[in-house]
Amino acid sequence: MKTSQCWSVLVVIGMIGCSAHTVGTEAAARKFFDVEFQKWMAGEKNSVSTMVSRISMHQEPISYEIRSVVPDEPDFLAYDKAHELPKDWRTWPAFKLNVAIEWKSQAGTPLTNVTTYTLTWNADEKRWYVMERF
Repeated sequence: MKTSQCWSVLVVIGMIGCSAHTVGTEAAARKFFDVEFQKWMAGEKNSVSTMVSRISMHQEPISYEIRSVVPDEPDFLAYDKAHELPKDWRTWPAFKLNVAIEWKSQAGTPLTNVTTYTLTWNADEKRWYVMERF
């Protein structure tokens, strides 16, 4: 195989590999959530920590499992408040994630809570917004 043919094959393979995480898709939502949750577990600033954990000063979680992901209605607060809400916000992709979060209890044993999130892809800003649902 010639060098130019090899490069063509690699470009096609690279494009196919990237297409699984196209912006605004369920796969992209899962990937974004995973990155943010890993930050939380490492004690870094993130967009998925829960209100209860921020109020009660829980330690960082020790693990998590996404139990389900389903399409959801976009959150109308998923935009930069310095600008107006775009008129097309209802068309933005959104997903509801039910996530089991495992903590270490005060007794040192595992404790699991299930939290529901809405992830909305703001197509204008090209970014995910996360809202914990109550």
